[in-house]
Parts: sequence; C-alpha cells; structure tokens
Amino acid sequence: MSVKISMKDVAKEAGVSVSTVSRVLNNGKYVTDETKNKVNTAVKKLNYRPNVIARGLRTQKTNSVGLILPDITNEFFGKLAKSIEEKLNEHNINLLLCNSNENPKIEKNYIEALLDKSVDGLIFISSGFDENLDLFPEDLPVVVIDRRPSADRNIYFISSENKKGGYLATKHLIENGCRDILMLKDEKLVSPMNERLLGYQAALRDYNIDFRPEYIIKSKIDLKEIKEKILKIHNKIKFDGIFAGADRLAIGAIRTLSKLGYQIPADIQIVGFDNIPFAKYYNPSITTIAQQIDKIGHKSAELIIELINNKNMGQADSFYFPVYLIKRESTT
Repeated sequence: MSVKISMKDVAKEAGVSVSTVSRVLNNGKYVTDETKNKVNTAVKKLNYRPNVIARGLRTQKTNSVGLILPDITNEFFGKLAKSIEEKLNEHNINLLLCNSNENPKIEKNYIEALLDKSVDGLIFISSGFDENLDLFPEDLPVVVIDRRPSADRNIYFISSENKKGGYLATKHLIENGCRDILMLKDEKLVSPMNERLLGYQAALRDYNIDFRPEYIIKSKIDLKEIKEKILKIHNKIKFDGIFAGADRLAIGAIRTLSKLGYQIPADIQIVGFDNIPFAKYYNPSITTIAQQIDKIGHKSAELIIELINNKNMGQADSFYFPVYLIKRESTT
C-alpha cells in the first residue's frame, strides 16, 4: 500500500510553510514565481494529488487589512490601532489585529497567517527584525509605521518627526537653565528612539554643550529596571535635567528620584515623549512631546486603501507628522 502524501510533506520538501503551499495550489495571492516553482517541483517529485473538493481559495478582495503591532499594552500603539480601525470602518474594511509582543518569531507567524487569510493589505510596525519584511510578496500593499526598516526598501512609511521632538525636548530643558542633561532611552535599537537621540545631540551642539556618552542611559521600559539604572548613576553623575525618550521612562524616573528625595522640577527637570493619557494626571504632570497619533493612524488607513485600489503607484513615499511640546509641571 502506497504512503499518502500530504500538503505538509510538500511544504517540507519545498522548504516553505503549509499555508504557502495552499496558496500556490489554489492560485492564491502574494506568492513569488520562485516560491511557485519550488512548490510545483515538490508536487511533481512527490506525485502529490491535492483534494480537488478542498480547493478554490478566493482570489477576489476580502475587505480585510492586517495590522501587526509590537506591543498592544503600549498606549501609543493602542491608540494608533483604534484610529486605524476607525478609518477602515468608514470604508467597510475589517481590521485583523495581531500583537507580536516584540517577538520576531511570533511576528513571522502572524505575517504568514494573514497572508493565508488573503488580506488585501498589511499595516506593519516591526519588532525590529527586518528579515521578516522579506516575507512580504511584491504585490502585497504594505504600509510601515513608526519604526523605519534599516535596509533601503521601496516601501511606504509613516512616522513622526522624532528628531525634531528630541531637539524640542532638550532645547526646552536648556532654555530652562539645565546644563547637565541625561537622556533616558529605550534599549531597543529602533529608529524612533535613535532619531530622538540625534535631536538631543543636535540641541546640545547648538547651545555649545558638550555631548557626553555616559549621559545616555539605556533601559527597558520597565519600572524596576528604570529604578535600578537611576540608583546606579544618581550619585556618580551630576545632572539637572532628563530627556526621557518615552513618557513611561519619564514616569519611572520621576518615581525613583522622588523617593530619593529629589524635588521635581526644583532639583531635576524632566521631559517625556508621546503624551500618553497618564502623563497629564501624574504627579507632577509630565512635560512631554506630543505625537499626532490619530492623524498617523488615519493616514495609514487611507494610504493602504489607496494602495489596494491602485497597486501601480510607483516609487514609495515617506510621510512625517509634526510634533509639539506640551508644558506641564515636571519642568519650570
């Protein structure tokens, strides 16, 4: 009795996922010619006979768009998802939301799952693992938000003016009399935080203040780790201001410094970034750089709809939304 060959066997032979084999056999969307050749070669080699009744994947529009976020608990990403959903709903398009939890393997699985569902387009915020971008078929409409891929790719990108935000925050501290300014930044090597660092450095340079590498403090966005980092340096480095690259970093710094007996802003002034809702109600309320999250979300949705309806839009473009300072109690 001959062994029955399954789709899983074909996938293993071709070196692709089962969902990819399914898309090839059903003439589905988003499959490269190279992948088709691999699958078809494996089918012939193994003499695989697909179940005809099970075939028939739809190739028309599904009226669905996938959204992959790195951390849904982050207020920035949560608000962004809501604004994207609002705009898509106006066009009767369903949003399929996936949270990668900053994990490249989970992110890869979600990309493959969304392709298997034949979504019409994908809005993507990377976990920082650029190789997953190679999973996107060339004919898949894609919009990347917030975290710019490190490689030079022809892909639509939307973000805030992060460098300008870092500049405005540092400039505000300097003009309030600060001269020894720490930057507290997320340890992840993602483009928004690195651009905010460039803005911090530019402001120091414009005001003739030396940049000191030891004044860059890297931390996870975690209250316990922020506390440990502050405790480690507060008696070793003299500082009168902190630019925190995210409001949640600012909250951790204020909490720790207050327990150490520092008065905010009398002893140390602090500026955050993002304008999360809690920043307004914290004690003291946090001076911050605000991003236009709703506008970024709406633009992302509008752009993905445009790409779905007109895939031959030529060279991809980038869009940057202005940021602005909101003065509150954590600075004088």
